[in-house]
Amino acid sequence: METWISFMRNKSIKYTEYIWDFDGTLFDTYPVMVKAFQEALKESGVIEKPEVLLHSMKKSIIETIHSFQSRYQLGELFFERYLEIRQSYSLDEQPPYSDAMKVCNQIVQQCGRNFIVSHRESPSLFALLDYYEMRQFFTEIVTGDHGFERKPSPEAYNYLIKKYQLKKGLSLAIGDRILDIQAGRAAGIKTVFIRSNDGLECDFADFRIDSLKEVLSL
Repeated sequence: METWISFMRNKSIKYTEYIWDFDGTLFDTYPVMVKAFQEALKESGVIEKPEVLLHSMKKSIIETIHSFQSRYQLGELFFERYLEIRQSYSLDEQPPYSDAMKVCNQIVQQCGRNFIVSHRESPSLFALLDYYEMRQFFTEIVTGDHGFERKPSPEAYNYLIKKYQLKKGLSLAIGDRILDIQAGRAAGIKTVFIRSNDGLECDFADFRIDSLKEVLSL
């Protein structure tokens, strides 16, 4: 089996600008997110299977929340309660995916740049990056607190493209959700869909991969 070192000696990156999604792309946070959602629902007397929640949340967390609020009359405080429960989980339970740190570091070492565009709020996102010592790999991190329109709007991507004068032909938008791919395409850059075990597919992504280190082979 090819080792990481021998693999990287024979690879050079074709692209120089990498705009990453966070949850489900760089960090394995969905198990905690689903558990927190389940707990919040259970407090309101609602029981739902984790696989149903995962499938829905991978499409859109906000739409999932609105759907359950409407279906079960959960009230506006449900989202706040979900966040409270999610934040009670330890950072150890929300690690980066295998090779995430190595891939981001390799991009920087080869004079590329990493960015993040996420709907997650700043405090929890930075807490995870700092805990796993990964913040230094990113030129800029755009979170839900910045006020940009949510994906699939390309607004946050366009902001980065304009601010850093990114060459679109050398840029990739990388994510595990169809929303990520739609946003990248709308911004006019190549897109990478990361397959996972949730059954979601995206036929219109420019590239589809099964592991993070495949990004460096594109």
